[in-house]
Amino acid sequence: MVSISNHHISENAVTALVQQEGAPMWWLTGVYGPQGSADKIAFLHELADIRDLHAGPWVVAGDFNLIVNAEDKNNENINRQMLARFRALLNRLELKELYLNGRRYTWSNERQNPTMEKIDHVFAMNTWEDGYPANLLIALGTSISDRCPLLLDLDAEF
Repeated sequence: MVSISNHHISENAVTALVQQEGAPMWWLTGVYGPQGSADKIAFLHELADIRDLHAGPWVVAGDFNLIVNAEDKNNENINRQMLARFRALLNRLELKELYLNGRRYTWSNERQNPTMEKIDHVFAMNTWEDGYPANLLIALGTSISDRCPLLLDLDAEF
């Protein structure tokens, strides 16, 4: 059984404390990142502010509308300055990306010559992974959306 408490809602995120019987407590933040560059910079500040308000193990998941690596996009049209800002924030917040099984990209513009990107991510602190060493992040298929949903199994059997 899982309980959620101490929720906090901000411009682009919802954060709550997750408690599961027999497991350590941790914070979960679900995000939906904005589109414009100025809004993305404000969003990165928002993530830092969220972390300042919530001490302890933390997982941040959702549609960031940002890529972490150049390989997360299938063409060279990359805002490298924004990519660098995002990576710098992840490093400062001590977040690492959970490996996504089953798919390289999570979004497509679905055109004849498509742009594809991995803009949906799950990031966690090392202390969170200590409590959930058997976690597994997988991409689910979809035929009705331009993106694929992600499923995080906290106790995967390998």
